[in-house]
Amino acid sequence: MQSSNSSRITRNFNRDWKFIIEDKSVAEQKQFPSDGWESVCLPHTPRIESLHVDLHFQGFCWYRKAFIVDEAFKGKELFIEFEAAMHEAHVWINGKFKLIHKGGYLPFMVDITEDVEFGVENVIAVRLDNRNNGAIPPGKPLESLDFSYFGGLYRNVNLHIIDKLHITNTVYAGIPAGGGVFVKYSDVSKASATVEVQTHVQNEYADNKDVQVVTSILDKQGRLVRSTKSLVETVIAGGDHTFAQIIAIINPQLWHPDTPYLYTLLTEVIDGDGRTTDELRTRIGIRTISFSKSKGFTINDEKLVIRGTNRHQQYPYIGNAASNNAQYRDALKLKEGGFNFVRLGHYPQAAAFLDACDELGLMTVEPVPGWQYCQTGEFQEIVKQNIRDMIRRDRNHPCMIMWEVSLNETYNKRQGATDEFFHECHLIAHEEYPGDQMYTSGDTIGRENAAYVNYDVPYTMWEDSNLSRPLEDVLPDKGGFDREYGDYEFGGHESTSRVPRGAGEQKLLLQAWNYQWSLNRNRGNRWSLGDASWVGIDHNRGCYPRVAECGALDTFRLPKYVYYFYQSQRRPDVIHEQIDSGPMVFIANEWTERVSPAKIVVYSNCDEVELLMNGKSVGIRKPDQGPDTEYGERITGYDVDYWLTDEEQHKWKEGSVESRDDTGILKVIPHDGGNCRNLDRAPFTFEDIVYEPGELKAFGRIGGVEKSSFVVCTPLEPEMLFIRIDMGGKALAADGSDFVFAYAEILDTNGTIVTAANHEVTFEVEGSAVIVGENPIQAEAGIATVLLQSRPVPGEVIVTTHAKGLKSAVTRFTIV
Repeated sequence: MQSSNSSRITRNFNRDWKFIIEDKSVAEQKQFPSDGWESVCLPHTPRIESLHVDLHFQGFCWYRKAFIVDEAFKGKELFIEFEAAMHEAHVWINGKFKLIHKGGYLPFMVDITEDVEFGVENVIAVRLDNRNNGAIPPGKPLESLDFSYFGGLYRNVNLHIIDKLHITNTVYAGIPAGGGVFVKYSDVSKASATVEVQTHVQNEYADNKDVQVVTSILDKQGRLVRSTKSLVETVIAGGDHTFAQIIAIINPQLWHPDTPYLYTLLTEVIDGDGRTTDELRTRIGIRTISFSKSKGFTINDEKLVIRGTNRHQQYPYIGNAASNNAQYRDALKLKEGGFNFVRLGHYPQAAAFLDACDELGLMTVEPVPGWQYCQTGEFQEIVKQNIRDMIRRDRNHPCMIMWEVSLNETYNKRQGATDEFFHECHLIAHEEYPGDQMYTSGDTIGRENAAYVNYDVPYTMWEDSNLSRPLEDVLPDKGGFDREYGDYEFGGHESTSRVPRGAGEQKLLLQAWNYQWSLNRNRGNRWSLGDASWVGIDHNRGCYPRVAECGALDTFRLPKYVYYFYQSQRRPDVIHEQIDSGPMVFIANEWTERVSPAKIVVYSNCDEVELLMNGKSVGIRKPDQGPDTEYGERITGYDVDYWLTDEEQHKWKEGSVESRDDTGILKVIPHDGGNCRNLDRAPFTFEDIVYEPGELKAFGRIGGVEKSSFVVCTPLEPEMLFIRIDMGGKALAADGSDFVFAYAEILDTNGTIVTAANHEVTFEVEGSAVIVGENPIQAEAGIATVLLQSRPVPGEVIVTTHAKGLKSAVTRFTIV
């Protein structure tokens, strides 16, 4: 590790770790032999899991890394930052015990300044334990948890080398509403804005230091917009000081989901000799937000309806061990899918995902880790510290508009889920982020006094066909947010919203109808400020052996019909550079043989759609305008009641069989041309289209001008394979942990995907990448997918696919 002239040096610490799944004694010692341990790059998961895992690896594992610190860094402060570790971490440096960190979703720092030896080998050792632990949030045992405790050092690790006179780390400093750099805004308008900056400086020198802080705002091109200098303050030896500065900006570029403009805040620390001892760059977005029942949600004084989804951080095979690029690719897909908001269900997610949300224009709510569980004592103390740490880490992200400080679906007062506890959580959040731009959110269900708990944005909840909370007589001035909808209400664990991508046209259409019907209902709710569907991407569940398949995207990030329904809700006049945006049209149909006249559903954000069959027009339609109707026999046998225990919640309701027909299928008439009047953009439903094999084409027009088109063709017999590498806006990085999905599409002679094809496909990879997980793999709806992970060296990658009876395919690309 070589020295640098920079005042602050951050080194990526992800490579060259040794790893073992075993609870080794004395493995923390510097001289402990790690022969036979696996060499890994971070982020890393302890075990490659099967695609349909429920009870994944739980237990002990160890990580060790040898490193050398150049003697030029003597006199500097050295910290190792773990972005997260699942979920109890013990850390040693050169055999010296440093700390225990409990919690799997937030960062922690280790000060190694006094522990390293310069110019020789040092060893950091980490022992991880992700077994069930009721004291560590979310706390619930894996076998009854609705997501997964995938283990490991699953986020980045960094080494920070800084001067003894430096800006502190926000989490490590441990100061309410303090530490690091804290940026807030006031008097925000298109004409001007006031940027309020607070900078916490620590002096670890043995003598007092005269200190000045220079704060500059740079535009997207790096050009100086405004700059200010603080007064010179004397910071005593071993002491600290918080500098407060105000910068006025004329004609600011405001951050908004449609125009996510980011400035860079450059903070420089200057000592009495004129030396820059530290500098820090923070991306910021200038904006102001508000929530109220009367005005709804506003951003920069403009009303905006929140159209969101939920996201788990999990991926097939590797669990939560995702690279920064992978986090960006997920955010991009959700943005392109028409969403402007993501609920990070149910825990703080990677900083890289929030960085992507800042950049792409996705608003977020960040929940404290929790799910149907509470316990007095250490658990609640960690919950309260989690709230502080997540706000300190993420308070400068413009994407962050709410802080969820209730434990998800946690109502049992006997376990400690009391009004008093959640009221304290609300107060902690406001202590950490003073002022009118802090908005707590949470669940009022089970609360005896919702007004006392005092969430700024209480969650609503479906009950039968009505959204019933918050109650007007209890919370008369507060709007509500629908945090989850579209899944459990349509049949519990047998929900008709839980549909794999290969389920076929009818089930995919029913899934899309469920979300359309629910979204239309939400928009008619006078309480609702917006909503988030459950869920954006399919994910594994600890309590259930099947993947939760209610996502708009499947676990391989391939879209279902409902993805295009949400995409049609985006504004056609908003265009983002290098992002799929603007006008769109999609035919939700496989166009295969049928015996009766077909109902063709088209999703589009255009004014009108024309449908052509084999080049001949079969109709031009405006958006559907039919009436709202009852969904049908929505009760499918489950007594859905969130006040009940887990065991009671899923019992069959007495006499519920009467609500099913003879086949047990819901009695629903989907896509009836109605249930759409509250939507931003209704679907286009074409009735009585007589099937004729060939090409079905849709043109979307705005103001009579063609803006978008889509074609679906009747698939012929499968002939060949075609490989598509999903880079998702970021090239595959040669860092040993980045990954992309490689899709082998089964095509007919015309290049149409044969959705009925389920061949077993074998992938072969040469060069600077490897396949992680299953191979060969069976195709689903005509596409077979593998996860392709980079090696830590740049170079060419050659991917070849084979399947019996099909022409093989090969593709080449380079990773950098």
